[in-house]
Amino acid sequence: MTLLIRILRSRAVITLVTVAVLLAAWNAYLAVRAPSRVDADLKEQAESGQPVRVAVQLGFPAERFHTLELQKYGRVSGVDGKVIELRDVRPESVNAIARIYWVDEVHAAESPAS
Repeated sequence: MTLLIRILRSRAVITLVTVAVLLAAWNAYLAVRAPSRVDADLKEQAESGQPVRVAVQLGFPAERFHTLELQKYGRVSGVDGKVIELRDVRPESVNAIARIYWVDEVHAAESPAS
């Protein structure tokens, strides 16, 4: 029994438990914060089940990394300063985009003039 207690009190185990708790807390924070980043109009559009066009607002000018990372969720149709526009985004991906820590807002993109 004393061996088990010594193992549980070791620095390695304490460090692993601390890291696991911090990661769980970070993921919980992102999950709780994500819905507040999505615009109400976009939520309604996503409920239809059809692919949507979204504008992703960043807190800084978009760089190549951010554009490439968001391509996982849809096709990039344009970048304008702090906004990256995506089209053909699956409805279930809207919340996944909002969970990304460097994304400030996700709202419906304006449809192109036909």
